[in-house]
Amino acid sequence: MIRAQNAHAYVNAAFLINVERPSLKIQNARICFGGINPGFVHATEIEDMLKGKQLYDSQVIAKVFSIASNTFIADSVISNGSPEYRQKLACGLLYKTILKNTPESLISEKLRSGAEILKRPLSSGKQVYESIPEDFPVHQPIEKYEGLKQTAGEATYANDIPVTVNQLWAAFVTAQLVGAIVASIDTSAAFKLPGVVAFFTSKDIPGKNTTSGNEPMFFLENEELFVSGAIKFYNQPIGVIVAESNATANVAAELVKITYDGKGGEIFPTLHDVLNSRRSDRINHTIKSLIENLNVEDNYDIRGSGKLDLGLQYHFFMEPHTAAVIPFEGGLEIYATTQWMDLLQGVLTELLDMKNNEIQVKVRRLGGAFGGKATRSAFAACAASLAAHKLNRPVRFVQSIESMMNVLGKRWAFHCEYEFYVKQTGKIVALRSEFYEDAGYQSNESPMGHTVLVSKNCYEFTDNYKLDGYMILTNSPSNTPCRAPGSVEGIAMIENIIEHISFETGLDPVDVRKANLIPGHKMEQMLVYFIQSTDYKMRKQKVKTFNENNRWRKKGLGIAIMEYPIGYFGQFPASLAIYHRDGTVIISHGGIEMGQGMNANIAQLASLEKGIPVVMI
Repeated sequence: MIRAQNAHAYVNAAFLINVERPSLKIQNARICFGGINPGFVHATEIEDMLKGKQLYDSQVIAKVFSIASNTFIADSVISNGSPEYRQKLACGLLYKTILKNTPESLISEKLRSGAEILKRPLSSGKQVYESIPEDFPVHQPIEKYEGLKQTAGEATYANDIPVTVNQLWAAFVTAQLVGAIVASIDTSAAFKLPGVVAFFTSKDIPGKNTTSGNEPMFFLENEELFVSGAIKFYNQPIGVIVAESNATANVAAELVKITYDGKGGEIFPTLHDVLNSRRSDRINHTIKSLIENLNVEDNYDIRGSGKLDLGLQYHFFMEPHTAAVIPFEGGLEIYATTQWMDLLQGVLTELLDMKNNEIQVKVRRLGGAFGGKATRSAFAACAASLAAHKLNRPVRFVQSIESMMNVLGKRWAFHCEYEFYVKQTGKIVALRSEFYEDAGYQSNESPMGHTVLVSKNCYEFTDNYKLDGYMILTNSPSNTPCRAPGSVEGIAMIENIIEHISFETGLDPVDVRKANLIPGHKMEQMLVYFIQSTDYKMRKQKVKTFNENNRWRKKGLGIAIMEYPIGYFGQFPASLAIYHRDGTVIISHGGIEMGQGMNANIAQLASLEKGIPVVMI
């Protein structure tokens, strides 16, 4: 397969098979693989077995893969695919080669597409804008406000703040014995490195040891910047070290030696570790259904049950967590990668025991976040601010991807077990579902309520839906939402059930969805129009025909629907200044531009209200 970019192959292969003509008997064969294990090159047993055989004999092929299953023993390598996957991949490469070189007269039409190289033709799309000319430029498609600057590399981000002469760099020092307590910290080896300036722990915090602040809607308990008691997860920060270069700070952090009181306790890294252990102290029945028992009787045709798992999801920030902190006149200027400026300002005032007006948080734009920079950005910003406040020197903290992966939480992992009762028409008679979500080591930022809110999607349920939710506490960093808190979990849960019902009833998934829509819901009209405008049924029939005629290559086509409630909360400042000399306008606002085009929308709105061109804003 032609790769879209340079990429490491999990398994590679080279085959040389000499065949006599016209008998098609094999004279000799060389079958070589890379990526199985360090000692595996030639599949010698297969090579010897093939001599004098006809490769296209079905019994010979069966023998080849019988041997392969016992000789392609892949090793386990962290950075590579699983052994099972690589073994199957090696078999697939060999089988693909056999298909590719088999005379057409000896191979079934259904098998031939398995030999073809995958092709990715150019895709196309169309977006239709509903425009209201009298409201232009608000409804007018315009170029993204800072699009040219971003593509030219001229748009500035937090790490583009110029480096000052006396600036320092920060890195976390972390603990690695879960359940134990830090007894002592030896920094002598770190301070032998030239350029290491200082090391701070929870004892150096002048105010409250926090990264969560006073936000009870999101934080049910305080989340510490530096651990002060028992260690809750591997690589939990215990302090920050600052040095004259980023490289020195990161090397110094690894040289700090920690001794512990206690040997640690039983560790539960994942949601399933807790479920398998049945530890009731780590399983909280947070969402309790008002329905005790479903009344189904015999009013259904098909009963089914299943499970769904969604693992932890890293946010893969386009820009790392960054903070550049500059002391000024008794206060601090913080250039941070935060989606929530108000939260960060409040956290810093508590952490440093300062006033709000002494903490100036500034955000020009972010390089993508998916929700991970709403609260997780506080760790780097707080650590850098503490060091800058203590030393009265500028401090910059640019977290490495390893540090972000280890220290910060990910999207809550999700597991559900469900049972449904349906009519042959696909109409749901009753549904029972229990879902479990991985909070990490504490219960903050729970998306579980939102999971429940969207779990019914556009479908009709009255008293026939029993839903229970459980929060699971593990020994991992406190997890955080990733793009629309709880909605992915809730929508995935119900849509997976719909697809399962479709499979059990033999109905098209679209028909199952239509059978369960809320009567009069706008989705009824939209779905019918969408099916017609996309030629869904005709294209679905083509897919079915293709799949019936092809054993190894398959196509698929599906439609998913979603109802998403929008809510607004919080109060953020905005100011507009008009310069008297030329009438140009400057706007400062509390929204965060992180790629979604917010600045362009605000400029359009101001242009309409003030009756001036967008270019003047």
